[in-house]
Amino acid sequence: MTNEFEEMYNEDEFNIDDLEEVKTKPSEDLVADTSEDLEFDFSKAPKTVGTKLERKNLDGKTVIITDAKIILPKPDSPWELSKDKKTRYKSCQFKVYYDEEGQFEYYSGVRVFPVETPQGEKYSIPSIYNKSKTQAATLKKVYAKYKNKDVEKISMHEFLSFLKSKPNGKIKHTPFEYDDKVTHKNIVVEFTN
Repeated sequence: MTNEFEEMYNEDEFNIDDLEEVKTKPSEDLVADTSEDLEFDFSKAPKTVGTKLERKNLDGKTVIITDAKIILPKPDSPWELSKDKKTRYKSCQFKVYYDEEGQFEYYSGVRVFPVETPQGEKYSIPSIYNKSKTQAATLKKVYAKYKNKDVEKISMHEFLSFLKSKPNGKIKHTPFEYDDKVTHKNIVVEFTN
């Protein structure tokens, strides 16, 4: 299933030179050559019967981030090309879960790149291009502001560890347009104590 926001990225914002470190760093534990299905965490399922999980308007609320996950693309999914046709990538799903029953949000902007290894082509470590305006990059900048740090000095491990530490985040119900359709998403705009 494709995330409707996977294609919202602005490929012009990616500078190939900035990605060299990511492209050349193989990850042995991110093997992308299996056909295993992803397991669904049933604790995230709605507790009501016969209703579709609706996105609630959480504008202005402070929520607890209960979890964050990066889901790698399936190995048989096609590679996409950047607008300059020089870089191949696949989009990951980046899901941030809130303490409001069943509520989570997809943040666009996490990608993997192909890495040649002796065992064949594998995925790079998932990355966020800090200079972009994607939702994931914006969330990382919100974290950088909270920590009073330069976003370029924050590793993915530090950022994701923070999100998994159950921090409080202030939400803004934000409109995003894609393919002439506007969707409102509950985006963290500030971390609080």
